[in-house]
Amino acid sequence: MFFLSIPQAWHLVGTWSEQVPSESSLIGMGEVELMMTLHSIFVPILLVIGAYFFITLSREERRKAKS
Repeated sequence: MFFLSIPQAWHLVGTWSEQVPSESSLIGMGEVELMMTLHSIFVPILLVIGAYFFITLSREERRKAKS
């Protein structure tokens, strides 16, 4: 209910919005750090999904070759 108040709490004087430097992002990371973090999360996920589909397709091809 705090964030539904009027005026909105994040616009009041002395709240966190005034303390954040204007040139930085709200998560506290620069662009390079954010990209490295996102790549370290999503690249392994994509590699695992790719390996799963590769293994699945190769098993199907082996089954078709035996028939």
